[in-house]
Amino acid sequence: MINQMDKKKILYFCIIFLLFFHLVPAVQSPEDSQGGEEKKKSSFFKNLFEDEWQILTSPFRIKGKSLLTWGSAALITAVLIHNDEEMYRGAKNYQEKNEWVSDLSPKLRPLGNGTINLGVAGCFYICGVIFKDKKARKTAELSLMSLVHAGVVVQLLKHLTGRKRPEAAPVGEDHWEGPAGFFKRYKDHRDMYYDAFPSGHTITAWSIATVIAKMYNKSVVVPALCYSLATMAGLSNVTEDKHWFSDVFAGAALGYAIGNFVVKTRWRNISILPFAQHGKVGLSLNYSFN
Repeated sequence: MINQMDKKKILYFCIIFLLFFHLVPAVQSPEDSQGGEEKKKSSFFKNLFEDEWQILTSPFRIKGKSLLTWGSAALITAVLIHNDEEMYRGAKNYQEKNEWVSDLSPKLRPLGNGTINLGVAGCFYICGVIFKDKKARKTAELSLMSLVHAGVVVQLLKHLTGRKRPEAAPVGEDHWEGPAGFFKRYKDHRDMYYDAFPSGHTITAWSIATVIAKMYNKSVVVPALCYSLATMAGLSNVTEDKHWFSDVFAGAALGYAIGNFVVKTRWRNISILPFAQHGKVGLSLNYSFN
């Protein structure tokens, strides 16, 4: 008999195989001249590794506006870390007084699950194939890229910081083990105890939400829905005792940055529109990065 965990692993493998098998040739296909146009690149994997290198080395190239943005994010994270224990207790007190939080929280947290988000990417690809929608297929590809990047970044930071989760004993007390937590998590067979910072579910939810929101940004509803669901998925990690507020904020900031980077780097939007002005007619070419 195949247990529930095995079924999830099989589903996880099938989704990855489907996306990787079909997306590689999709990148090499001719560009569509109507609506959206993809940047020409030789290989999906080549793009993936190039972008991963850019992401991992980006801290050494921060300057100007980016320095101000990430400096502000770091300051907010530091303030949250300082107040995490108090904020966590406040959130738990509110949860105890409001049963709807406990009822809704476990239903929202899976929105940051990697397998579910791979499934979302797979749905975009399948719909793109069925309806011959190149933008949907590209959304699937960029979503997959963002999920891979998010996974690498979050695991690197988790192993470097070694922060205990709120549920780890003593419950509700914040402890940082640093890189030493890398060995403790495997030695003590408590691999989930030393990987709080940043939140993996949050960075996953925000990375794919940003890709979808940026790809379909002409609609107000799509970005609003994507970011709302990602936010609720992130906050549910606190009420489910998996993460501190600073873990969630850092995960959201990193997830947004990764998704935004992938879309800006691998997708451009071109539109050709007719115009008539002062007795003249012609075509206007509009080009913009999402």
